[in-house]
Amino acid sequence: MSDVSPERVAALAAAARVPLAAGGAARIAVAVTPTVTRYAAENIAIPLETEPSSFNVVQNRDAAR
Repeated sequence: MSDVSPERVAALAAAARVPLAAGGAARIAVAVTPTVTRYAAENIAIPLETEPSSFNVVQNRDAAR
């Protein structure tokens, strides 16, 4: 997954319906490549037990107890 190209960034942004300015995909690809490369080299996995968007709902429900 260490392939971060402007085309891939543009495709992900389009899928998420996030508008990008001209040249934005290239700047994003350059900015995130070092981090993605480090994660790929270390084979880091970040497991999530719940969907990230539901975390706050669960956290707030538990805090009300």
